[in-house]
Amino acid sequence: MAQLNANTPYIKCYIRKEFTGIGKEIEGYIFGCKSMLNYPLLFHFQGSNGAVFWNVSINYFCHKLKYSRLSKNEEIRLQMLESWDAQSNAITTTCFKFLENKMVDVYCRDNKWRKGNYIFTLDDYEGDCNDINVGHSNSLDSKCFHFIALHDGNFCLQPNNLIRWHNADFIVPYDLKSPPKIKIIKDTIFSENIDRTYGNSAYYFYQRGVKKH
Repeated sequence: MAQLNANTPYIKCYIRKEFTGIGKEIEGYIFGCKSMLNYPLLFHFQGSNGAVFWNVSINYFCHKLKYSRLSKNEEIRLQMLESWDAQSNAITTTCFKFLENKMVDVYCRDNKWRKGNYIFTLDDYEGDCNDINVGHSNSLDSKCFHFIALHDGNFCLQPNNLIRWHNADFIVPYDLKSPPKIKIIKDTIFSENIDRTYGNSAYYFYQRGVKKH
């Protein structure tokens, strides 16, 4: 059965007043997420007033009270913060320690680069193998969702091909005006050889070192 919901790191932030009718941003924590095929990724938030807001998209949130609106149109705002919808109904959460807190540049739909910091990664996947595969999560062209806190006060969810990473240990970041054109190899190769001579040789490893009489 597909895992619709998953835990996330606890992320202190605000839910924007435009969605509550209360008149001011409510402080609280994002604590979980949901993946539904062909919908934006959805998040679960507990506010300081005791309310839990369920199934809300990334445009609902900000981590600074002074944040960039990006657009007065909420759908356009969402599209700038998340470039792809979910590709299945199953989701998993990973915080890659190698990437944790690393600064990034994110390329958004308005053709502008925005700086931020990596927090964690969401990746959807094919659920039960007996289900019909109607999404693209098991395709080599599938996209993960890196959860990033932008310096302008927003959060975004973007894949690898729209992010430039910074790591002072060894990276020399490429020119933002000329991103590299990287060839993506999509041809699938396999570790098993069609010639079964090797695999069918009984006790192959156990014959080594045996004295012949």
